[in-house]
Amino acid sequence: MFKRNKKTKTNQEFIPVRQEIKESSKFSVKDLLGGNVLSKEVVTRQIPFLLFITTAILLYIFNQYRGENIMRQIMTLEKRVREMRSESVSTAFELQEISRQSEVTHMIIQQGLPLQEAKTPPYKIVIEE
Repeated sequence: MFKRNKKTKTNQEFIPVRQEIKESSKFSVKDLLGGNVLSKEVVTRQIPFLLFITTAILLYIFNQYRGENIMRQIMTLEKRVREMRSESVSTAFELQEISRQSEVTHMIIQQGLPLQEAKTPPYKIVIEE
């Protein structure tokens, strides 16, 4: 902001803001490739903002990645639930088929067990004390 005059060491000269902006905005490709642009005051004042933007971008990328993984897990679990539900329905149907009285009688005869079907209905045994 202040420049020293080459003739006198104690005399300081005020540079207008517009001139300072013009001087600070001048840069060439050589400055850009050499890294001199990064040492200018305009850029160094923006470092906290650039760090904030970089952090926000990294958080956004992490959030996208995590969201995709969660969606993949949800889809896998939904597929598994559908498979298990269909297996449950088919097992319940098979159990219902096997537990019918006619099927039980047929299985007893087929396996050669010495069991017979009851001819009289069951009754309650009541013991009086």
